Amino acid sequence: MVTGEELPSAYEEVPSAYGAPSQFSRSRFSNAVNAYVLPPWAFFFGELFEGQGFRHGPPDYLFTQEIEMGLPYRFNVAAETQFERFNGGGGAQTVSLEARWALADWNKIPLNPTLFAEYKFGVGTIRHEEVPPPGGAGGEEEEEEGGPPKVPDAYEVRLLLAQEFGEHVEWAMNWFFEKENTGDRGREWGFSQALMTPILLPNERLKIGLEMEYKNVTTKDTRGDPLNSFVIGPTLAWKPSAHTRLDISPLFGTTDDSPVADVFVAFSWLFGGERAEAEAPVSSRFRYYTDASYSRSGKDSGKEMKQVAYVPPCPEWYGDREWNVNLWGTYTFTNTEFAPNPSLIDIVQSTSEGGPVLGTYDRYIGGDHAWGGGGDVKYFFCRYAGVGVQGFALDASKPGFDIFEDQSVPILIKQRINHNHTVGAVLGTLTLRYPIPCTRLAPYAWAGVGAIFGGGERDQLHTQGPPDAFAVNAQTDHFGSETKLLGQFGAGVEFRFARHVGWTNDLCFGVIDGPRNNFGMFRSGLNFAF
Repeated sequence: MVTGEELPSAYEEVPSAYGAPSQFSRSRFSNAVNAYVLPPWAFFFGELFEGQGFRHGPPDYLFTQEIEMGLPYRFNVAAETQFERFNGGGGAQTVSLEARWALADWNKIPLNPTLFAEYKFGVGTIRHEEVPPPGGAGGEEEEEEGGPPKVPDAYEVRLLLAQEFGEHVEWAMNWFFEKENTGDRGREWGFSQALMTPILLPNERLKIGLEMEYKNVTTKDTRGDPLNSFVIGPTLAWKPSAHTRLDISPLFGTTDDSPVADVFVAFSWLFGGERAEAEAPVSSRFRYYTDASYSRSGKDSGKEMKQVAYVPPCPEWYGDREWNVNLWGTYTFTNTEFAPNPSLIDIVQSTSEGGPVLGTYDRYIGGDHAWGGGGDVKYFFCRYAGVGVQGFALDASKPGFDIFEDQSVPILIKQRINHNHTVGAVLGTLTLRYPIPCTRLAPYAWAGVGAIFGGGERDQLHTQGPPDAFAVNAQTDHFGSETKLLGQFGAGVEFRFARHVGWTNDLCFGVIDGPRNNFGMFRSGLNFAF
């Protein structure tokens, strides 16, 4: 006979990643430390704010959005976007793709090592240098046409370590190395670690601890004189619900190169995943037993067991195999902040001196934003994955100029012009989704490759004569649109109003040919499933 026992609280009902306690099954162990992996088919969403205060100059604010998905065999994949606000300016800085793999199930190897790799695509401009140039020099590489330098691409590798000591002490540590591929080829290595223990509230809803981070930063010109930053301070983690968590870490600098304060605030949400009690988290405070076979066979295990209640089946909002037709509108923002040309006379003057001053502007779509729409057709060959074709069109407008100057006549014609054009694209896509059981929601991530066309018009000024804007011959050549290779990836969530009609919202990024052409898209539309 099965004896009645109070069911575990909602705060214990969290998926376990291969036997790991819940604190190590969330992707982020603390604000600056990652640990282990997610459970298979679990999704982790995080919003992270980092504010740095310095001894001199304005503060720097970083906003990071991340989405991560757990896969079988202890794999994870993730995408991350970082925005910066510094000294009155701001915008997107990097878009990252991440992967991690745990070497074994929890507690099979001491310290539970996990390998982490990340590639960062620079999509913004450098607003705050971590390492000042030696002797006040400006460095070798300046952005063409006088603008600020672009954020370089970079790769990063980490070794993640994590362990539970006893039943009340949790520890994690990251060793990391990052290298920029272009620009001043900065290098960064160091470690971060955190130690936490539960207090006060039941079910480990509140934890406090200590967190620290050390960074050694150099550029190709400062290898012998690195910047050494070390910050340390308290950390707090509070779980208002079973799947959400708020982390706060006010860290303080201890070296001359450190920020005076480095404050982290993060809100995260974990959902999905397979509830596999058979994995039985090794920590006894997370363990509970079920064994229905005893009740079926009439045997008595001699132990109390959890009562199993009948739960009626949930409605199926998503099919194992289905066609999807999605129609959506979009707002597109370009990677480069548009800055108008200073003046048409300055353009002539600077061109005659050998280097045109044209300001900063997007090279393909034009301006700094565009509205449009599109659609896609997908076939989901299983519940979690599908392939399809996508297309979109944007109503774009690109500023330009038309200058003609002939000293023999003499005549000077100069005017600003607009290239009003339609930018279109067609891509083949792969979509991964996870319909959350017993809900209408299905988070998804997708990537595609194809062609983009209709953009890329440009104006080129040719001058002959002395370096004087009023004594040269000048002529503007206008070049039409060009077709480019396009890669695009994004993530979002679908809500099904009914079995065959849903509402989709997502954020995606397009990579064309260099950071001056890249763009982001917010998309919202209706999905029809058959």
